[in-house]
Amino acid sequence: MILTKHTEVRIQQRCIPELVLDLLLQYGEVEHQHGGTDLVYFKSKSFTKARKHLENMLKEFDKMKDTYLVRSKQDENNIIITSGYLKGSPRTKTK
Repeated sequence: MILTKHTEVRIQQRCIPELVLDLLLQYGEVEHQHGGTDLVYFKSKSFTKARKHLENMLKEFDKMKDTYLVRSKQDENNIIITSGYLKGSPRTKTK
């Protein structure tokens, strides 16, 4: 998903998390508009589907308590090098 500067400002002003935009794109209803744009929004049924998806994700998230990732410090783009599950102290993974 690519956000315009306008979108970044508006979602910040309106306190709309990017996760909601992802859910709209995945589950929302699409209404075609003039000029080659689409209005995407939740109807009751699509909102319920998105909510169920989130509930399932939270159940799975509970199992991810001991995960870790290693990222590069050389770049501000958060280049992920690897990921796994911690066994013991997180400090033992960085040495």
